Amino acid sequence: MVKITTSDALEMLSEIFEEPIENISPELSRDDVSQWDSLGTLALMAELDDRFGIILTPDESRGMARIDDVLQLLKRHGVLAD
Repeated sequence: MVKITTSDALEMLSEIFEEPIENISPELSRDDVSQWDSLGTLALMAELDDRFGIILTPDESRGMARIDDVLQLLKRHGVLAD
């Protein structure tokens, strides 16, 4: 299984949501990230599946309200190394 650091995960989210890396931090909510709309959520789901084989349940998808929720999901799936 691929392991990534928190820094790598934040960079990945920066790319998915088309935000400068300096604007991405764990405490940000969906409302703080302009591209984290329904299409952004689909892009996130596709990236998690492509990179890590993580297929989100509808509850997991709805439960991601902050960047930290995505990081915690990566931890639960054994992807986050730190």
